[in-house]
Amino acid sequence: MLGVGVEVMALILILSVFNGLEEFQKDLFKTYDPDVKVISTKDARFTLSAQQKMAVKSLEGIRFVNPILEDQALIRYKNKQLVVRFKGVDEAFLKAERLKKQVVEGDYFVQNGEHAFAVVGIGVFLNMGMSFEDVFTPIEAWYPNHQALKRFTANEQSIRSNRFFPSGVMEVEQSFDNQMILVPLPWMEELMGVDNQISALEIMIEDSADEQQIKTKLEALFGKDFQVQTRDEQHAALLKAIKIEKFFVFLIMAFVMGIASFTLFYALSLLVIEKKKDLSTLLAMGFTKRQMFQTFLLVGVLISFSGAILGMLLGYGLGYIQQEFGIISLGIPNSLIDAYPIQMHMSDFIQTALVVIIVTFLASIFPARKAVEMTFKRS
Repeated sequence: MLGVGVEVMALILILSVFNGLEEFQKDLFKTYDPDVKVISTKDARFTLSAQQKMAVKSLEGIRFVNPILEDQALIRYKNKQLVVRFKGVDEAFLKAERLKKQVVEGDYFVQNGEHAFAVVGIGVFLNMGMSFEDVFTPIEAWYPNHQALKRFTANEQSIRSNRFFPSGVMEVEQSFDNQMILVPLPWMEELMGVDNQISALEIMIEDSADEQQIKTKLEALFGKDFQVQTRDEQHAALLKAIKIEKFFVFLIMAFVMGIASFTLFYALSLLVIEKKKDLSTLLAMGFTKRQMFQTFLLVGVLISFSGAILGMLLGYGLGYIQQEFGIISLGIPNSLIDAYPIQMHMSDFIQTALVVIIVTFLASIFPARKAVEMTFKRS
């Protein structure tokens, strides 16, 4: 029973850690990803008509509609240079206060009169050695002029450039911090040499709004040339990888349970050998083959059932302690979380209990048959 309980406890804790990692990733995405994102399936950039903009804003449940112009470019500051990802945002983006809580130094703005400013990821800020005090040396941004490059002309016109000063530093997560810079949308259009074009339309919805209903309405509004993605769909590959890994871990642990169930098999087999005289007595009292088979089968079921309950209680108790107090740390310095995240789901408890009961039930069949054969052969 203790062996079965430990197996159940281990599997529940492992599955809960995977759930915690998935929830942690989703919570992390909420800090910088929109609730719904609209992109073109044909071109990297597209133009929205005034009617489409009004139609999107008029949908029930929509809070903010943010046109985004995003692309990679090279930045230079003093003797350093780095390839980064610029994200051109408008005033509505700032009104939505997206990423405002992640600003750890400086201020949260990207425009001051005619001067362009930028909220820079902390990784970019440190790698480039930027400083708020240096008000005389702007950061230069360089972007290839694709029209000139198509004509195979490599000259001053083949590269577009613009300048900005850092206004704030944001810290989200490593991959984001090492490449992202928020800049004004008009500044980004000037750098890329485009007019009234965006790479995505990011939409923030009300907390009470139905995400799937809004997605359906947007799909009908934009048509088949556009793709509407919810927050989970924006990172579908990563979330799918976590689910696949969790599934294979579940299979491996179920296989381990199958191997461990041999302890139950041998325990019941020894019980059959020890109870030979008692079995003969039961036989003399009129015990049938079926009753004897059911008796040993019931012993195996009771062991597995009690072990499953014990394991679930232990798993829940240890999971709750880890969830509340984080006693087991990740051991990774400067990580976003200190301890292993735990998220317990009832479905994991039910699936684990069913697997254990089924495996141990199957392991009980052979000893039960052996008991019947030994007893009735002797008779």
